[in-house]
Amino acid sequence: MRAVGLRPYTVEIEEGTLMRFWVWKNKPAVVLMHGFCGDGIINWQCQVVALTKDYAVYVPDLLFFGGSVTDKTERSLEFQAEIIGRTAME
Repeated sequence: MRAVGLRPYTVEIEEGTLMRFWVWKNKPAVVLMHGFCGDGIINWQCQVVALTKDYAVYVPDLLFFGGSVTDKTERSLEFQAEIIGRTAME
């Protein structure tokens, strides 16, 4: 993914919670969310290649997938949504 200009970027949401994104700035943003399997960049690699020509593509790894981790015990969909929301405000 580095070949198309994406770089990994990690945001510490709060102590013990890290969210990793693959990003490219300076273009209109598109966020690609993966389901509950694997790593975000692996799920979207074909689409990323096409979309990065015109868009800054953000590909977060949901917590417990790829490079995103937390030491919190919460495992709900609501917690995932809250973390993504907080990350977007960074």
